[in-house]
Amino acid sequence: MRYEQEMAKYSLETSIFISIIVGLIIPFMGIRGFFSVLIVGFVASYLTVPEQTSYKVGAMAGGTLAFLLFLYSFITNPALPYTLPSPMVLGIGVAADSFINLILGLVMSLLIYGAMGAIGGYLAVTFFNPEERSVRKITVPKKRPRRTLKRKQL
Repeated sequence: MRYEQEMAKYSLETSIFISIIVGLIIPFMGIRGFFSVLIVGFVASYLTVPEQTSYKVGAMAGGTLAFLLFLYSFITNPALPYTLPSPMVLGIGVAADSFINLILGLVMSLLIYGAMGAIGGYLAVTFFNPEERSVRKITVPKKRPRRTLKRKQL
């Protein structure tokens, strides 16, 4: 008798929300870096209903975590050892450069976190996805042959 692990059955949004909470808790347990994002993607894909389980769920969870961490980092101010000069002294070019760096940082973090979450989701689908759920292509035999035009030959 073979024992199969049954995957949890939460909706897509609920599983991503639970995985984000897990992703915010595990750094306090000492797991940091890309391992935490792998775990987030794994948990999100593992908890999703079997019909929607995919590596893409892990990528969405990783991207959502990246966006939330970006917002948190954007709102909190850094600890600077000195006083910054006035923005009027620096000019508009520094502000434009900083804005471009901000947008590129967001895009890169979304790509990296999404890729790490997708790898975690792929691992969950690979190890815990029962084979009877795999989609099989069903071919329907044609009832009658295809009609063709027969032209008169001269």
